[in-house]
Amino acid sequence: MPKNTREPSSPSEDAAASIDAAVSMDTVASRIRERMGDCTPSERKVARTLLAAYPVAGFETVAGLADLAEVSGATVVRFATRLGYSGFPDFQKALRGELEQRSASPTTLYERTGSNRLAPAGDLAAFVEPSVEDLRSTFAGLSEHDFETTIEMLANPKRRIWLVGGRYSVFLAEYLSASLQQLRPNVQMVPEMASLRGATMAGFDAKDVLVAFDFRRYEADTRNLVHHAKTRKAGVVVITDKWVSPCASDADAVLTSIASERGPFDSVVPVMALVEVLFETLVHRIGDPARHRIEQIEQTVQQLDLI
Repeated sequence: MPKNTREPSSPSEDAAASIDAAVSMDTVASRIRERMGDCTPSERKVARTLLAAYPVAGFETVAGLADLAEVSGATVVRFATRLGYSGFPDFQKALRGELEQRSASPTTLYERTGSNRLAPAGDLAAFVEPSVEDLRSTFAGLSEHDFETTIEMLANPKRRIWLVGGRYSVFLAEYLSASLQQLRPNVQMVPEMASLRGATMAGFDAKDVLVAFDFRRYEADTRNLVHHAKTRKAGVVVITDKWVSPCASDADAVLTSIASERGPFDSVVPVMALVEVLFETLVHRIGDPARHRIEQIEQTVQQLDLI
């Protein structure tokens, strides 16, 4: 179960904390959060500006970032060194490295992880141990606040639940959708067809919740859907990887899975386990209505002779 907790904060800090709490590696965002308490008031303004538009704001010039944060250029440079970088160029170099990781293609990963792959007759334990460690990292890094926010939205019978995934992750969205439909009504996938998708999104309001799966090589279509949902006051949950989808800046909750690199595609073991934990928690949270719906579905299946 998730263990990280955090105090209530401003909306921009809240979203930033959601992003950072989910990341269990040495990113610029994690350094910012770790050192926030040691910063001067002016440096904290730089930190909040960076986290509110992460990582894009970090690619501003010193003067540009200073203007955004309403501080001096010297403050921006001091902040970069406080994070442990030799200067602002070194800070931006670290950000560029993160972006390269975020956009790595399967071909790149295949070449980079060659020594990590099992031989055809390899030891299965060599696969199991990294997977177990990925699971530990995933659940240790989850924000309790974001997990609870997600459960509250998905368990609320007054909310309409919509799910969407990308080219690679759509099957995860479909699996969670099918699972949730067993527990409660008003759960659907966002339609793939453009005309139906447009009609669906046009009707979004505060009663709707969009759950978006978005993993590295993040997809513009998913980003657009999430942003539109946010402008319509819908709830937004983003399930992503350790590099964190750009959709996170519009999310009410960010749930991140941690997968080590072992081949051309990131493992789905951690995110599938996360989906299972969401489902099991919702079974208990919804309670009797979930049991009644399962019974009703079973009766209907038998009446229709579907099994």
